Amino acid sequence: MVNVLIVDNEFEKYRDHLEPLFPGVNFACAEDGDAAVPHVADAEVIVSIGRWLTAELATAAKNLKWMQCNITGIDHLVEPLAERPDVVLTNGRGIHGPQMTETTLLHMLALYRQVRRLAKNQEIHTWDRFLPYVLDTRTVAILGLGAIAEHMARCFKALGMTVYGISRTDRPVDGIVKVFSRDNITEAVADVDFLVALVPYGPDTDKIVNKAVFDAMKPTACLVNVARGGVVDEAALIDALQSGSIAAAGLDVFETAPLPDGNPLWDMENVFITPFTGGRSDMYAERILTVIEPNLRAYVDGKPEEMINVVERD
Repeated sequence: MVNVLIVDNEFEKYRDHLEPLFPGVNFACAEDGDAAVPHVADAEVIVSIGRWLTAELATAAKNLKWMQCNITGIDHLVEPLAERPDVVLTNGRGIHGPQMTETTLLHMLALYRQVRRLAKNQEIHTWDRFLPYVLDTRTVAILGLGAIAEHMARCFKALGMTVYGISRTDRPVDGIVKVFSRDNITEAVADVDFLVALVPYGPDTDKIVNKAVFDAMKPTACLVNVARGGVVDEAALIDALQSGSIAAAGLDVFETAPLPDGNPLWDMENVFITPFTGGRSDMYAERILTVIEPNLRAYVDGKPEEMINVVERD
């Protein structure tokens, strides 16, 4: 019998969907990492985002053969699984387009429609009919052309925006009129109204959005970071916002999370903040199950070649 460990605060949704479909599988469930520890040694499969997994636990998981990470980014698993090249790793690529696009649009509209100002005015009963900006006809560059960017670009185009891409590879993406290489990022951002950071975090993307990038942007341009905090040089961003090198920023991620109370980003009028909720959704379990179910079927049937979203590990 295959032992599957599901670690998620909504594990009931996963278990209730999968148990009837896989009667030969034993499902152990835990709502967090602490509760998962007693089950790790027996687990052949782990289904979880996995931020709780340490290198010690991965070593102790002698029976582990496959880990299904329930998000796209797997940077947090590189170190824990470094000594376990035998473990197949799959991720949640392809399910985050709608919520990530909506989060990005929330930030763009919050900056252009001055949502912070509107909310404050409502609290103090102030009728202030200022002039808002529109997204129509604006130019946006998306840094990182994965599956999320494909969904995002179509939506931006539908709103009347011109969309650029910035990527390691030049490939056609519906809705994107031009693709720049990462080496030419300063050229790509020179005439944009928005730069959206969507690239995975790694050694090659650490602080890829830095002072040189901000200096190349128009003073009316805005940054939206829905990727990882480390892809943006936060100190350089604060300087750019304070000096007027760029106009504003919408931030869902930060170098340190939660964002420390003393960080100046909290109090900047030209910054809109959300607490790392870009990938979250009330429909998350239902969507990630469209990856988990076929992968578990392929695994149980002994057809690993049919598994989807397999991550190539160095």
